[in-house]
Amino acid sequence: MPIQIQCTAVVARNDAINRVLDGGPEAFCELSRSGMSYSDEKLSQASFMSPVDAEEFAKLLELRGLGREGNSPDFVIVTAHDQAISPSCDWLFLFEYEQRLIATLRGSDSRTVIAASIDAEYDPNAVEHHSAEDIAKNYEFVERSEGIDTYREKATGRLVYHARQTESAEEVIARAFDTVWSHRREPGMPARQGKEAAEVRATIEGLQSLATKHPEESKVAFALGLAWFAIGDENKAACQLRRAVELDPENAVYWKELGSCCLTANNLPDALLAATKAAAIKPNAADLLGNLAAVQLLNGLVSESSNTINHAIGLAPEDEVNRNIQQLVSAVSAGKIERPKTLDEMMRPSMSKSWLAKLLGK
Repeated sequence: MPIQIQCTAVVARNDAINRVLDGGPEAFCELSRSGMSYSDEKLSQASFMSPVDAEEFAKLLELRGLGREGNSPDFVIVTAHDQAISPSCDWLFLFEYEQRLIATLRGSDSRTVIAASIDAEYDPNAVEHHSAEDIAKNYEFVERSEGIDTYREKATGRLVYHARQTESAEEVIARAFDTVWSHRREPGMPARQGKEAAEVRATIEGLQSLATKHPEESKVAFALGLAWFAIGDENKAACQLRRAVELDPENAVYWKELGSCCLTANNLPDALLAATKAAAIKPNAADLLGNLAAVQLLNGLVSESSNTINHAIGLAPEDEVNRNIQQLVSAVSAGKIERPKTLDEMMRPSMSKSWLAKLLGK
């Protein structure tokens, strides 16, 4: 029997579905997560408002063994507004009936149409079709909530809605980054444990999948670096953070976090290199200069540390953290206390003037 096609639909032959999916067409519909998915005895279709969702479903089918190559693919994608079929195939036939787009297996003589169950009279103009260029030019994004994107038409103020299951890479990164940053670990502090660590590990799984799809995205590598560092794997953290600065070498924050990771692992030369890079990118950032002064001190560069922290104080005289670092550097320079050589030494209770202890308010 013919089946109705709406918006952007994935249409598959049932014989191909039965070959690779346990449960056949019913499993196809469940896998699609589309409320507009149904089958007849020959074909199955899942309609999506967003072409992005249709493409993601197509990829899931390919992973399960269905193909869309050659002259007779197992499934195709059909766009209703222009009746395009991709890829072209020799088995699908499209026609219109009562303003609906209908698909059927070529050669079928069935006259019963399977369509979505709706109470209101069908309105083919209820769904608008816009290119990405048109959206960028004539609409402004308002919000995304519960899978619905809202846009406002610039000329009229009219709101339009776009249902989309699939999140963009930017949205996935932003959500993952929010989780990772909320559990961010400062140098010298213990790794996250329990529920917090579990949340970070779950985020790592999603980020690793994203890194496979977008290997050149520095934000993914950076978020992975922060995540591994948060749960105490400094080696994996440093690897990802080095990847981040390799992809975006002018990002001072990336260099700063790489330095924090190296400092915690007591890799003082690399911590110095990272802190120096960060300060070079933003030479007037007092917080980065304070970090550099502390790492210089740990590396035995007492004179350089003194010059750096004095410059930082000149830029931000009220910065309490840098004031504490300045006091420590001055005490070491005057021979009043022994120079700390590791981060652990800075954290020892015996070092009452520990800059890190004051930094953390302890």
